[in-house]
Amino acid sequence: MKFCLLSMEPHHPDHGKLYTDEQNHTNIWAAIMGGTVYNGLLFDRGDYGLDYEYFNEFDLVMVALRQETIEVGLKVKQKSKTKVVVLLDAEVEHFTTHITRDLQAKMVAFLNMADAVAVLHEESLPFFQALTFRPVSLVGLPFPLKRVRRMCPPVQKREEIELGSIIQSSMVRNRDGLVNLAVLSEVGMTGVVDIRDPVETEYIQSIRKHLPIQQIRFRYNNLGWDHYITQANYSLLGLHLDNRYSWGRFPIDCAAVRMPCVAPPSLYTQKILFPRLCVPYYDIEGAVALVKKLVSDVNFYEEAVSYAQSQIELFSYEQCKMRLLNLIS
Repeated sequence: MKFCLLSMEPHHPDHGKLYTDEQNHTNIWAAIMGGTVYNGLLFDRGDYGLDYEYFNEFDLVMVALRQETIEVGLKVKQKSKTKVVVLLDAEVEHFTTHITRDLQAKMVAFLNMADAVAVLHEESLPFFQALTFRPVSLVGLPFPLKRVRRMCPPVQKREEIELGSIIQSSMVRNRDGLVNLAVLSEVGMTGVVDIRDPVETEYIQSIRKHLPIQQIRFRYNNLGWDHYITQANYSLLGLHLDNRYSWGRFPIDCAAVRMPCVAPPSLYTQKILFPRLCVPYYDIEGAVALVKKLVSDVNFYEEAVSYAQSQIELFSYEQCKMRLLNLIS
């Protein structure tokens, strides 16, 4: 099957070529399908020097849908004859709240023109099934499990908490970082923060002036995801109190390097991998209690890790690819 993914991931040298990069992000679909990737907006702008008839060369085009790619997806379906599957590459709130009414109408039109719709959270199934007569199913994101196991052998864990996303590189958009820091201030352990932008450091330092956080260790991530995952392997456990109903990349990162993760069940992978460590994102006392029990109770810790290991194959290349092929068949 000749496969192409249109996403919003930044430009990569392998765009338009055989894509082989195996990291925990949307573009991995091209890697496991033996296909290629283009940035949807750059394609529409003409940066690749191609028109939409070009997609006739492919058996399947996957459009990773966000507000920026709705019109791109419509053009693929209108101007080519290829089969198109929509991958809803954001939480439901993105599509219901954060895009204009005009774009919402275009999105519904696209969902009904596409050949199938793939979602990243089972709780969004009824909503999208109501919007389209096309097949809708949970497919998810493949995870490079075998590769991570080679990169990240068992190591001696440090008594540190790996924190999920703190803040994006915009001062106006915060992803529940303050909730993570509130828990950290109550447990008295060092937190590790993967930093991608100086504004994140400034934000955390300003909070630390007023919260009794023992220590924050900043990991400046200018070497990419491989460096992040090999370093995260040394953390004792993960914490990510995120209020979105989304796929949840962080819990599966944690499971892959054999550390428990405390997070809300609204993250789909958390619910599957760490059901005993689920806590509502606003439940500070509950999260603190789970962290302290993981640190003090070796059996509880090992049981959480063992259970996650028994479930993680659900997100393997083979399982995700099978779900996609079943959806489009």
